[in-house]
Amino acid sequence: MTMIGGQQRVTPPSEPYESAPDVVERWVRSAIAAVILSGRRGLIFLTVGTAVGIVIALLLPNRYESTAGFIAQKSTQSLIPSGLQGLAASIGLGQDNDYSPKFYADLASSRPILLAAINASYRIPSGDSTTLADYIAIEHIDEDSRALATEAALKDLAKRVAARADVRTNIITLSVEARYPTLARDILVRLLESLDSLNITFRQQQSRGLRLFYETRVRDAQVQLDSSESTLQHFLERNRSIQNSPLLTFEQDRLQRTLDVKKAVYTTIIQQYEQARLEEARNVPTLTVLADPYVPIKKSGPPRRLIIALFAMAGLGMLWLHKKMNAFLMRLRAEDPEAWRSLEKMRGLLRRQTRRS
Repeated sequence: MTMIGGQQRVTPPSEPYESAPDVVERWVRSAIAAVILSGRRGLIFLTVGTAVGIVIALLLPNRYESTAGFIAQKSTQSLIPSGLQGLAASIGLGQDNDYSPKFYADLASSRPILLAAINASYRIPSGDSTTLADYIAIEHIDEDSRALATEAALKDLAKRVAARADVRTNIITLSVEARYPTLARDILVRLLESLDSLNITFRQQQSRGLRLFYETRVRDAQVQLDSSESTLQHFLERNRSIQNSPLLTFEQDRLQRTLDVKKAVYTTIIQQYEQARLEEARNVPTLTVLADPYVPIKKSGPPRRLIIALFAMAGLGMLWLHKKMNAFLMRLRAEDPEAWRSLEKMRGLLRRQTRRS
């Protein structure tokens, strides 16, 4: 009760808060009560919905999920001395071009990686060895149908592959779901191999581009270094005694500093050039597998109990619709007899046409 403008107004009590389990329990009780009140018809709807759910749940094949965890090794550490890293950065050297864990997670489910997995051969429990595209197509296919089967296999595998990256630990988790436990493990192994091979190719191409860039920079740095050495040499040849000349001493120090900078730049570029050559020729695995792919024992799907429960609820929903339709027809018959007679005529015409057909 509240006071508004000198008058008392009764505040209606607020409805008590219901949690999700309470709502579900109340709905289940209402559904059971509806089935009991509907008698045999309610049991028929519930039984049919449950039976359909059981049939569909049993027809769906089992699914097994295999999981692996890995981290991607970073590129070789820069060989630039710490004192020269600022100078190297000013001329575009020593940049960190490594890929993030999210990149590898997205790459694992990309088209090139999935295609490599699809075109590989796998042994299925029947003893045959086949590719995923042929396994999905099942029967012999021509070239046009093979392309369609490959696309269908791509879509199917993309739904079964999941990758996630932990930005805190840089660990990438990759999982594959398949109909057979060994098939899930074998597909996951193939995905990891393809991912590692593609990553090596990326790094080699990047190193090849850097090597070509450094080759030009090495020649330019060599020319500049030779020019600075020649300038200092000519200065020393012309000025054999500079101890008593502050101006000549200053000029010698300036030329020497220029030569030292050119030497440092040349040394840095040579180191980066040699590193790029090594990286280009490097063909070792770049992925460190922390948890190897395994053969799953327990199935990951389908959720048969959930499917049966959903179809049972669908049966109760059909019962609710049936009751609402009967109530509507009874109200229509009582309130609008003309519309009811028109509806009966249409129902009669439909029955006669059905019998004739």
